[in-house]
Amino acid sequence: MGGSIAVHVAARRSLSTLAGLLVVDVVEGTAMTSLIHMQKIISSRMQHFSSIEKAIEWSVRGGSLRNIDSARVSIPATLKYDDSKKCYLYRTELEKTEQYWKGWYEGLSDKFLSCPVPKLLLLAGTRMPSWMCGHTIGQMQGKFQMAVVRHTGHAIQEDVPDEFATLIVNFISRNQIGPHEIEIPGPRKPAFSKP
Repeated sequence: MGGSIAVHVAARRSLSTLAGLLVVDVVEGTAMTSLIHMQKIISSRMQHFSSIEKAIEWSVRGGSLRNIDSARVSIPATLKYDDSKKCYLYRTELEKTEQYWKGWYEGLSDKFLSCPVPKLLLLAGTRMPSWMCGHTIGQMQGKFQMAVVRHTGHAIQEDVPDEFATLIVNFISRNQIGPHEIEIPGPRKPAFSKP
């Protein structure tokens, strides 16, 4: 959802200071296809937890996150304690947002490509999805940069934070994004000595 919101805001061109756009594992084709399954996915997840530790364990065991250290940081903020039920519940009731789901993703590809700033699309997975035809053409035309981050789930930034950070720093550096167009250096390359 966050990627969709970012694309919609960037496409409106209402932020004069917007210097770049990063979308993490959200594309129109996959999102639209997944919508018919979302209620089932939401209803099949654990709804309450006796402790935050149990919620972290469930998230990692269930595969929504793959990095236990990351889950320990991100999961607590998604929960709230319910005094009457004496357990932790999800802070956001996603099922109540269903009426907006289609609007979040419909036309997302065109909106993404129309954004007037440098763009980076990071995808989780082990192979290029079949729906990428239009995106591949856009990428080949230089309209955006794309990276498929292997061996991760949907939460790329949590599953492989170091690789994620490197991709972001390289994107910022390549596009000279920063205050007063100061280039932010990427990871240092080892010095080579001449024989």
